[in-house]
Amino acid sequence: MSNKTLITKAKIVLLVIFLILGLTIYRFQKPQLVQENQFVLGTFGQIHLYTKSPKSGNKAINQAYQRIREIENSMSIIISDSDIYQLNENAGIKPIKVTQDTLNVIHKGLEYYELTKGAFNIGLGKISKLWGVNIETDNKIPPAIPKEEEILDAKKHIDLYQLEINNNELFIKDPKMSIDLGGIAKGYAVDEAVRTLEDLGIKSGFVNLGGDIFVLGSKPDGTAWQMGIQSPELGSSNVIVKIQLRNSSIVTSGDYQRYIEKDNKRYHHIIDPSTGYPAENELTSVTIISDTTIKGDSYSTAAFVMGLEKGLDFIENLENTEGIFLTKDKRIYASSGIRDEIELMDKEYKLFK
Repeated sequence: MSNKTLITKAKIVLLVIFLILGLTIYRFQKPQLVQENQFVLGTFGQIHLYTKSPKSGNKAINQAYQRIREIENSMSIIISDSDIYQLNENAGIKPIKVTQDTLNVIHKGLEYYELTKGAFNIGLGKISKLWGVNIETDNKIPPAIPKEEEILDAKKHIDLYQLEINNNELFIKDPKMSIDLGGIAKGYAVDEAVRTLEDLGIKSGFVNLGGDIFVLGSKPDGTAWQMGIQSPELGSSNVIVKIQLRNSSIVTSGDYQRYIEKDNKRYHHIIDPSTGYPAENELTSVTIISDTTIKGDSYSTAAFVMGLEKGLDFIENLENTEGIFLTKDKRIYASSGIRDEIELMDKEYKLFK
């Protein structure tokens, strides 16, 4: 055998060894945290993920935010060329062609409308505008409480059966009705961002859009994500309840998130479609844990509107969905599938089983 052949074989062996060593090092390399915060959909967005390649991690984050902005550009009520803006502007005039994203969310909105018997309604645009509760336009409702006659008039124009769907065309028959996807679009955007990350091979991290959160898999060390439910008391950042989650969504709706006070009465942003006023019951927050964020976004609102008894019963009858309800008298109630997994962190609260 010639020296040249021996040298060539030696080079091949060395190359194989280096490849094996390289793969071994990569395999046991500790995942690194890659993160980026952006203001999207009128709220604070966070994407944190763990990856062995920061370069590919940053690329994945950029693509996830790009996906979120696509959804925002379709569903915003303030972007003049968005589907929803154009749909509302042409109410009672003509049908509007919409993107598949908008169509998907509208269909889900109609599904949840039926499922919740109207407690969740994407047709509250007029009422939402009166109260100023859309998250895209302001973080607080206006200091002036709407007049009763204004609310009663707006209530006449929230019937979702006035919305016609013909393939990818939507038409609002009632010229005074408007669609607002503020209570569902964020959840859909989180789910789509998560899907984008998963398609790019990301297995650990989370997406958070203004409190609508989905955690991917487990943490890099294999343990569950520790998620907390915040105290509803004003100015407090204390965690009342802690729960461990893997590959799940967690969304909270509460009366302390956006509100005003007038004559010692709090007016918050969760509107009861049956009254046109902020929902008034014993609840101060509802947290939903589920397999998709769009469910959590919609169901947390609906369950809050329903109140403790009906809301808890509603959640108990759903698949892959659990709920944690906080009352104004500092009681905690939870659905049966998650009750025993709750860790109570605040002794002023009591967990009822």
